[in-house]
Amino acid sequence: MLDGTNKGADTSEAGGEARTTKTSAAIRTAAELRKRILLGTYQPHHTLPGERDLAAELEVSRLTLRSAISTLEAEGLVRAVHGSGTLVLDHRESGGLDLFGHLASMVLSGQPVPGGLELFASLMELRRAVAVEAVFLATERATADELADLRAHVRHLAMLTGDAHGFMMQDLAFARKIVRATRNLAFELLFNSVVRTVAGHAGIELAFVANASSTVLVYGRLLDRMEARDAERARATASRLLYRLDRTTTDALSQLLVLQAAMPAAAPPTKAAPKKTAGKKTTKKTTKKNPSRKKSR
Repeated sequence: MLDGTNKGADTSEAGGEARTTKTSAAIRTAAELRKRILLGTYQPHHTLPGERDLAAELEVSRLTLRSAISTLEAEGLVRAVHGSGTLVLDHRESGGLDLFGHLASMVLSGQPVPGGLELFASLMELRRAVAVEAVFLATERATADELADLRAHVRHLAMLTGDAHGFMMQDLAFARKIVRATRNLAFELLFNSVVRTVAGHAGIELAFVANASSTVLVYGRLLDRMEARDAERARATASRLLYRLDRTTTDALSQLLVLQAAMPAAAPPTKAAPKKTAGKKTTKKTTKKNPSRKKSR
């Protein structure tokens, strides 16, 4: 069994490895069930298959399955109903922003998620709405040192346009500095949700680095307005420039995904080549044997 444990070894290294394996199995099981729910394999307002059957299908213990379902319940994807099993919920009504990271990761891995790249457009729209007001408040409330730090951060960001992960992390760090300069705790807590949405999900850095050079230019122009302490003009500039940036970023990301999807298609021919060569060698050996047989006769 994938998540079996050895009694009496709980305090040993083997016990620690067993617990790690058990946790990994629960994470993988939750990921598979989450994917099925988000892709519509398990429809809202229907129950999941029975625990025994589902555990057998996924090749995990029922204990691991229950742990995975608890994770999904915390995410607002399912709810245990006494006497009826586990009910699948409509994530649009019960899910949180954290689910967006899973959806985005699925899109970037080429899975047929309903909405596709429009998911990114919706996240950018939310980010833009928050950013515009954050820029307005930060222009009024940021100290001179904070503005100088933001300017230095943009210069550093410009050096990372070729590093997808590094650029994403520093882009988020730049946004956090602006949000912190608003002196608004609600903005900071909302921003934490955005960070959890994108951080730790494979491939999402593509959305940040797809249009990295333009991002750096936009941030520079926003800082021009902020340093001039013109809050209204900073807000208008943020609204206009971030809207354009989001559109060009979505277009660039779309092109990257098309190229990414086309790349694996060229791989299979190289794997088939050695088989043909081996077949030719066998044929040559057969033709060499025939003359020798004639001579012996």
